[in-house]
Amino acid sequence: MTQAAPTVWQRGRARWAQWWLSRLIPGDELTLTHRNLYILPSRSGWSLAAVTLVLLLASINEEVNLGYALAFALAGAALAALHQTHDNLRGLRLQLQPPPSAHAGDALTLTVTLDGGAGTRGRHGLRLEVLCEPASPALEVELEAGEAQWVELSVPAARRGRHPLPRIRVTSAYPLGIFRVWAWWRPASAVLIWPPLDRHAPPVLSQFVGLDEATGPALAHRLADGAPEGLRAYQRGDPMHWIAWKKSGGREDLVSRERLPESAPILWLDYERSPALAGLSHEGRLSRLATWLREAEALDGLAPSYGLRLPSRSIGPARGAAHLLQCLDALALSEAPR
Repeated sequence: MTQAAPTVWQRGRARWAQWWLSRLIPGDELTLTHRNLYILPSRSGWSLAAVTLVLLLASINEEVNLGYALAFALAGAALAALHQTHDNLRGLRLQLQPPPSAHAGDALTLTVTLDGGAGTRGRHGLRLEVLCEPASPALEVELEAGEAQWVELSVPAARRGRHPLPRIRVTSAYPLGIFRVWAWWRPASAVLIWPPLDRHAPPVLSQFVGLDEATGPALAHRLADGAPEGLRAYQRGDPMHWIAWKKSGGREDLVSRERLPESAPILWLDYERSPALAGLSHEGRLSRLATWLREAEALDGLAPSYGLRLPSRSIGPARGAAHLLQCLDALALSEAPR
């Protein structure tokens, strides 16, 4: 089924959005001034303007002095609200902390620090909204005078790869709601989205790619039984960071980690050689490999070092959080083989 071609109105809106986006200077910090703030009457403001105009015309026609006074009072209140609404955002400083990576399908958390600056007035009725698809809920914020606080915005992580962060809109209609002031913020940071986790992936203990037929099944059987590979009884003089506290829980004797011998087998997670990846698409293989990497790292003290082999890159065997992040980043940037 073919999709309908975009209409002239849709093409015009897309070009307008692209032109507007190009005018925004990327940055992880933004100070709101008169140069980047925009203000217009809200629906209530346009209604108030229409009522005031009708009241003024009626007062002129009927020569009612109280009507003149009420019309000018309403106009004066609206003019005062215009300046107060604009000043509610002017001078506000925003700073974004680069977000950590996440798996596709999860939610990214953007941490934004709001600083009202040194002053005697607070910042009221602030509304932060991330412009993304699907839309995420807006966040209401209140700042006391001279206060700075951080807030968290949720952004859906839709696709694998490196993506720029979406635009953020800051708005306010304080104090009367008859004017609406807003500013656009285009962060400069990008985020790396890892492949989604595969819920139907077989256990990583069954994927000993690179081992011979005799060693692989035997090692997998020992690990499945919980044999303490790389662990030994605690000995006097062992450093504190060698102690496996999770494995020692509920035991009278402590357990220390022990380096596996250099001849210990290695768990290779191979893009092309693993039988459990046969018949899967490129994205399906990456998703399953990401799941196995998580499981292999969780087998701390029970499994040998693990490595990753991709069509365009190979990462040697190791363990630890840094090694896991390196492997997941490689999956996020992996391209399909030609």
